[in-house]
Amino acid sequence: MSGFESAVTALPPGCHSPLSEWPWREALPWARFSALRFDTGLLCEADLDGWHLSLPDRLATAAAKRRAEFLAGRLSARHALAELTGSPTTPTQDAERLPRWPVGTVGSITHSRGLAATVVAERAACLGIGLDAEVEMTAERARRLAPQILVGSERAWFDGLPGAQQGEFLTVAFSLKESLFKALYPLVRRRFYFPHARVTAWDAEGGTVAIELLETLSPEWRAGARLTGQVAKIGDYLLTLIAISRES
Repeated sequence: MSGFESAVTALPPGCHSPLSEWPWREALPWARFSALRFDTGLLCEADLDGWHLSLPDRLATAAAKRRAEFLAGRLSARHALAELTGSPTTPTQDAERLPRWPVGTVGSITHSRGLAATVVAERAACLGIGLDAEVEMTAERARRLAPQILVGSERAWFDGLPGAQQGEFLTVAFSLKESLFKALYPLVRRRFYFPHARVTAWDAEGGTVAIELLETLSPEWRAGARLTGQVAKIGDYLLTLIAISRES
C-alpha cells in the first residue's frame, strides 16, 4: 500500500491524512487500525475543545514534540476504538502511564516523526497486541546502531546482507522488538530489552517476521517462546505488528 487514504472522520487543526484501511497482508477480523499525520506546532496550538483530547498534568510543560505525540496518538486511538466498538473513546492512563483501554478491548499506540497510529482488538480474541512505526534507517545509521540492537545470530544475518538491505533489516528488528515489548509487557509486567529477543525469520516480500524470546519473563512466557508478526510500509514508514491471538 502506498501513501494515506482519506477517511470521513473530522480532525483537529494540525492533523491530516487519516487512514483506517488495514495495512498488513493478513487481516485480523477482530482488530482495527487507525493512523494520521500531524504537525507539532499546529496541533499544540489548536483549540481542542470538543475533540475529547486533553494532556495529563505531567505533560503540561513538556516539549511541544512530546505533547503533540501524545495528542495525536490518543486521537488515532479514539478513531480506532470507534471503528471497533462504535464508541469513540479516548484511552486514559494507568499508574505506569500505559494506555488504559475500555473494557473488552486491548490496543497499542505508536508515533514516529509526524505519524501516529493505533491498533485495537477485542480482548475476547486477543491477549495482547504491539504496534510500532519507524522511518527506515539508512545503511550507514544501521551499521552504527547494529551493536546496540542485534544479538549474535542477528548480527551475522545483518553482516551478510547487501548494504541496500541493511537499513531495512535493522529497522524491522528494532521495530519488532518494540512491538514485542508492547504486546508482552502488560501481560508479564517485567521490563526486557533488545538482547532478550532475536528475529528468527524475515520475509521482506511477504511482510512476515518471527521473533524468539531469549529470556524467561513469566511462567507463561519462557525463553524459546516464538511469536510471529507482520510488517507493512506506509509512505516512508515501516510498521510492525505482533498480535497474540487467544487461539495460538
